[in-house]
Amino acid sequence: MSSISIFSARPDPDSVTGQRIIVATVSLASLMGALDMSIVNITVPTIDKAWQIPVGVGSLIIISYMLTITGLILFMGKLGDRYGFRKLFLVGLALFGLGSLLCGISFNITSLIASRILQGAGAAMFSAIGPAVITTYLPSSVRGKSLGFLIAMSAVGYALGPGVGGFISQYAGWRWVFFLNLPIVLAALFMSWYCLPAASGTTEQKPLNFVGPALFVSSLILILSAFSFYQVPGTPDAYLLLLLVSGLIVGGIFVLRERKSPDPLINPALIRNRDFQLGIITCLIITTLFSGVTYLMPLYLINSRHLDQSLAGLIMTVPALLSIVVAPAAGSLADRHGSIIISITAVGLAAAGFLIFFTFNPLTLVIVIIAGMIVTRVSTAAFFGPNARLIMGHCPPDAVGDGSGVMMTVRHVGMVVGIAFFQSVFAIRMYMEGIPRDGTPLVSKLTPALSVLGYQAVYLTSFALCIVVIILIRRTRDVPSPDD
Repeated sequence: MSSISIFSARPDPDSVTGQRIIVATVSLASLMGALDMSIVNITVPTIDKAWQIPVGVGSLIIISYMLTITGLILFMGKLGDRYGFRKLFLVGLALFGLGSLLCGISFNITSLIASRILQGAGAAMFSAIGPAVITTYLPSSVRGKSLGFLIAMSAVGYALGPGVGGFISQYAGWRWVFFLNLPIVLAALFMSWYCLPAASGTTEQKPLNFVGPALFVSSLILILSAFSFYQVPGTPDAYLLLLLVSGLIVGGIFVLRERKSPDPLINPALIRNRDFQLGIITCLIITTLFSGVTYLMPLYLINSRHLDQSLAGLIMTVPALLSIVVAPAAGSLADRHGSIIISITAVGLAAAGFLIFFTFNPLTLVIVIIAGMIVTRVSTAAFFGPNARLIMGHCPPDAVGDGSGVMMTVRHVGMVVGIAFFQSVFAIRMYMEGIPRDGTPLVSKLTPALSVLGYQAVYLTSFALCIVVIILIRRTRDVPSPDD
């Protein structure tokens, strides 16, 4: 009887233990979803070789998952408001687990890509729901800390993916990269079933608006495909332009239709909320910056400083692990002192770090570079908890899932766009030095001195974006405290 009563009881969100269990549950799923964003990257060449497929086709293994999760998150947040967060969270885990199993037993590239799409659909569900669960069921006094930990676990999963994937692929085979998810999914399902509050969702029975979400997903996938395939060598510029223009046209149709829809995809209260809008814009800018700089840094360490690949990976892991401590701490400070001052401090430190990076040259000591990386990466990570607290705090009670979906969509968009954007900043600076744009790889044409000019352009752009974010934060109102 005692064991039954233990497992039938839901954790009390007002107790410290209950809060930790709920945060641990959604964070485990967040870690797993982010891990699969990057863990497969290093295994794609192995799969290409095993099945003798072209590099461009192999990249679809990565892109299919990334586009699916990004395109569906917003709609999944809306479904969470309607049907209940716990239900959607469980269904998402089950779909992700099934997709992982099918990926592991795939027999050709088509079946693998289809399974990755199923994985992405499941990940979109629990990724959209995590911040909403914390905002709805945890007291405001710990909300920033909890959201900071959730987002930190996502960043850690994304950072650890290549290292974990390389180790498993080398010693167990690439299929085990997907089989690894199965015990984690089972643990997350067990925790979710017994630990997440069983809220029923809204009683609203209006029919779902499928046309709006379909237009939104189509527009977003077309636009993000242009940025994604930009990173695939040999993709024609005309093809990229066609994808981008088509996405913008479909997006325009979506906006015109949503204005007249009785059940719009995004809650009108969120669209009208200026503070929610500013929080989302700053989230997009910092995520874009974080993603692009994180992508380029190992290339700098390997190509320009000639460090061993494993050493470069280890150096990149250190700031990611520190973020697990710093991000929740920054969120906790935001709970006590407000999101605005903590966000400005975090972005200000990042701006100072990028300005210092701008002064680096081929003779700069590696230890100094590592110190600069820690400052910029950790301070940037410290922004996300207070920012999430601000965004979610401005969501009406009936649109928490919707707001969570918007925030997580923006974060994933920033991760995709950031890589392409900062690649372009780097490349444009190189073309300004007279390097021909002839379609051949840029890296082979660079000297250490030339590449430093490209990275300086990246860090100067990052500094400028940080200043823009600070200005926007200062124009944003903080979340009122319960005592106000």
